[in-house]
Amino acid sequence: MSDPQQVQERIQLVRDLSNEMAAYLHTLPDNIWRDPDVYASACPGWKIADVITHLILGANVFGLSVTNAVRGSVEPPMGWNPPSSPEQGLERLVDTRNAIHEDLFYDFNASCKRFNTLLLDLDESSYALPTWHPYFVISVDRLIDIRASELAIHSWDIRYPIDRAAKISDRARPFMLDFVWRWLRSGFQKAEPLDTPIRYRFDLTDADGGYDVTVFGDNFRHSRSGDSPVDVVFGCDTDTYILYCFGRLQLRRSVRRGRISLTGDETLAAQFTDWFKGV
Repeated sequence: MSDPQQVQERIQLVRDLSNEMAAYLHTLPDNIWRDPDVYASACPGWKIADVITHLILGANVFGLSVTNAVRGSVEPPMGWNPPSSPEQGLERLVDTRNAIHEDLFYDFNASCKRFNTLLLDLDESSYALPTWHPYFVISVDRLIDIRASELAIHSWDIRYPIDRAAKISDRARPFMLDFVWRWLRSGFQKAEPLDTPIRYRFDLTDADGGYDVTVFGDNFRHSRSGDSPVDVVFGCDTDTYILYCFGRLQLRRSVRRGRISLTGDETLAAQFTDWFKGV
């Protein structure tokens, strides 16, 4: 059962992050829109303009999905045609980006306004309705959470190439800490049960304690750190923990630059991103 107050807080977070990103995009040079292929993002393979296009499409598709859910349908939005491969997906994204061209900033604002207004107008009874997502059927409130996570991570994707000191939004950080385990679950690469579980620990340097991820092969457990022995310890701050779990940071580079301190089995450490690939 959805907690109406919590869902409304998530809706407000989506609004806050949308406005925060719009304010930042407004400060970017005009060439971001006029010559988009020059400006890379921290999202692998995507330019800054691709990330913005993705968020525009996400607002539009999620909006149609929520509207259908209220009508009692979990079918894909009319005209939805899933890409046959990641390469085709990127090609479509770039084609859409080029079609929107210099209106990307305005389309981002307009798409966010439409989607956020739709969320504000929802009746509390709609929060638990099943709704379509490209990868699964989930409740409306979970779709709202996914939108919040995308705005949080993609805001960092846009900022980081321009500002290497970029942080996850202060507004989003507490939510993202709670959301990490769901992201890991969605991208877990299930395999045969392991004879001996692999135990990873993220020891947060800017917080009290950290998080353990124990991989059993056919399943995994995410929990607050305890006193049990582990195979690998990643020492890092909260932002690094979130970004590494979301596949935004490379282990070797982060260790070399001092962003992550690594102790334990280096081979098992390198396997973490093989177990958790995201969606």
